[in-house]
Amino acid sequence: MKKFLFLFVAAIALSACGGDKEEVKEEVVELKDFKDRLSYVLGSVNAKSIVGQEDPNVARLDMNLVAKGFESNLNDNMPDGCEETLMKLFGPYYQDFDSTYAAEGAECLGKLTAYAFYRDMNSLGGLEKIDLKMVVSGFRHGLMKKDTLIADAEKQSILQNFIMDLNVTNGKKMMAEAKKKPGVQVFENGIIMEVIQEGKGGNPGATDDVKVEYILTSATGDTIQSSYDMKKTNGSAESVALKLNGGVIPGWSYALPKMKKGGKYRLWVPWELAYGEQMGKESLCFFIELVDYAKEGSFVKPDPMPNPGAAAGF
Repeated sequence: MKKFLFLFVAAIALSACGGDKEEVKEEVVELKDFKDRLSYVLGSVNAKSIVGQEDPNVARLDMNLVAKGFESNLNDNMPDGCEETLMKLFGPYYQDFDSTYAAEGAECLGKLTAYAFYRDMNSLGGLEKIDLKMVVSGFRHGLMKKDTLIADAEKQSILQNFIMDLNVTNGKKMMAEAKKKPGVQVFENGIIMEVIQEGKGGNPGATDDVKVEYILTSATGDTIQSSYDMKKTNGSAESVALKLNGGVIPGWSYALPKMKKGGKYRLWVPWELAYGEQMGKESLCFFIELVDYAKEGSFVKPDPMPNPGAAAGF
């Protein structure tokens, strides 16, 4: 499922390395309230995506410049020239290193991290809940591996609860907007379905196998996964084969039998009928094209050694 991009740095950045380091001044930080604690944790987690990889090249970075770049670009402006700088620093295959660009590259790493963080926080509606100055403090402490003001277990709890709260809020907004669309069907369990193109075939049974194409989007409208794109990447002509009996999320098990073969639909699924709390209470939206259906075992062969703990698909 979707990963929150503001928690990670692009792969090209993770391989960065630098030249001589400047001494980082000790910073005294006081966490006065929960907003401070949350902001500090978010900064710390972003820093860990850089230094937590234990990459020997990352250890050569000038962390003061990385922090400087991060603080200077906490906005939604893509830093000009930074991708080009990293290309010059690492070469076309990111396997070289040109020390001429070491200092500039370190600062660009911070800028790109800040840009990704701010962009995704803004998209998720989380900016008003945090203090950007405290995010910077957490980031700097994280880079220096001095982010010990909050225990790791508490950091994880704060982060998980924050993400789930944002997901629930955004999910409610998405579901409320979907209900306003003309002609949609709103079911008692909260699922909403829109017929985009009615199919001319029959309906699959509750235990049938299906072949589908789909596009999965988040509550904020970001595309998470597309079977159409996967087919292009893999060079495949086959649609996705799934079994409705235990092979998909509850929302699909409920809604697919209400669709007709050859039809195209949009389906809004509340988090309780999607991946639940284990995936951050995300409500989801699917575009679904029901290509075909058949009796159980026709498209998806039984697992000769079933694993009861295996995660279900869509």
